[in-house]
Amino acid sequence: MADTRVPIQKRSIEKKQKILTAGFELFTEKGYYKTNTIEIAKRAGVSTGAVYSYFKDKREIYIASFENYLDNLSDRLFRELEKISPFNLSSFVDGWIAAYLELYANSGRTFGQLRMMIIDDEEIKHHFSASESKYFSKVIKILGENGIIHDNIHEKIYACCVLVDTLRQENSVFSHSELNFTVFKQQIKSAIIALLSN
Repeated sequence: MADTRVPIQKRSIEKKQKILTAGFELFTEKGYYKTNTIEIAKRAGVSTGAVYSYFKDKREIYIASFENYLDNLSDRLFRELEKISPFNLSSFVDGWIAAYLELYANSGRTFGQLRMMIIDDEEIKHHFSASESKYFSKVIKILGENGIIHDNIHEKIYACCVLVDTLRQENSVFSHSELNFTVFKQQIKSAIIALLSN
């Protein structure tokens, strides 16, 4: 099979984006294994040959489409975090939680599909582990620029990210009736501040 091409012209860029959008929608709706490139091409309104001119296989479409989605959310999150001024840890954590809950509120199905593939596919697992590390590094950079520097900062940020995402899951996926979400959110905030204060 010939090498895939990198689009330069506007029309080609738009065609590639249509393929990514169609792939992402189908992967999220049906899952990776129940989606094929013929369906992706049909939804994108392009030929199957066009799909293979931009992507070598379905896995490559999957990785690129989910990466686009997550990068877009992450960019929006960090734009919100960079607006927090003057910086103090409490307002930063409040802003982080609020922006994350708002931006990632409807991502439960997407994250569920991605987690299944991370378990099933080594290449996808390594790719998105590296992407997650970039996310952690951006949080660490903001904190470092504001004087919050610790030993084991990567581990602390990982723990904080898990806590924030647990809050998202409770807010949008699980919603346990016995939990008071406001109290739970305050406990998460306090735990994150404690982690980043020591």
